[in-house]
This record gives sequence, structure tokens and C-alpha cells, in this order.
Amino acid sequence: MNCHAEMWTSAEMLQPLRTSFRTGQSIQWNRVHDLPDFVYFNHSIHIAKGVGCFSCHGPVDQMPLMYEENTLQMEWCLNCHRQPEKFLRPKEEVFNMTYQQPTEDHPVAWNGKKYFSQVALGDDLKQQYHLRTVADITSCSTCHR
Repeated sequence: MNCHAEMWTSAEMLQPLRTSFRTGQSIQWNRVHDLPDFVYFNHSIHIAKGVGCFSCHGPVDQMPLMYEENTLQMEWCLNCHRQPEKFLRPKEEVFNMTYQQPTEDHPVAWNGKKYFSQVALGDDLKQQYHLRTVADITSCSTCHR
């Protein structure tokens, strides 16, 4: 049950989901984000590169029903693709809804080092996670196929 095994576990409105999980019978989904057919999007590459759920979807752990936190329109996506170091987090924190980016008052320890700046951490994560160049990830063919 992924997220719902940990969040909103006793919410009555999620009973159909729990029933579906137990019985294997599909339920009807209502899309929150419906991207155009010409847009290619893959969650797994974003997760593998350290983009947290919160970055795109907002505080889903506080949403009784999912809603569209961000537009996911092209310009919004490109803002992240142009400066990914501002948004990356350690992979073990991707699903952590309470993760806070490093600051002077709240450093983040990763890979044996303390970070006091998101850009410094993001730059190291970009290298560690082998992110492609900004030119590559802002190329039209990255998302339009």
C-alpha cells in the first residue's frame, strides 16, 4: 500500500483503498495531475536522483485528499531542471515529508559531512547521483517524446 500503509491509516475515506489492497480488486482513480500525452514523465528517475515527494506534491501526509499543490506546467518543471541543486536531498530522505533543507541553524549530515547550505549539499548530490548536465535535462527531448 506504499504511502497509505503509513499515512491516514484509519481514515474512513481510504477504506476502498484498503479493501482493494486486501482483495486485489481495482478501484477507480481520479487523476490529480493529467499531463499532456506528448509529455514523458517517470517518477522513478526523480526518486533515484533525490527529488523528494514534497518538492512536487507538497505535504501529502497532511492531505486527506490529494490536491494539485503545483501546476507541473513546463516552466515550473524547468525551474527545477535548471537548478537541481536547490531541490535535491539524500535518497534516504526522498519520502520524508518533514525533511528540512540545510541551513546555518539546521545542518544536514550526509556522507560523513555536515552541510549548512542547500546548494552545497545539492552540488555534492548532483555528482554522487550522476545527474546529467543542465543542458541535457533542459533539452526538449528529455520530456517531450
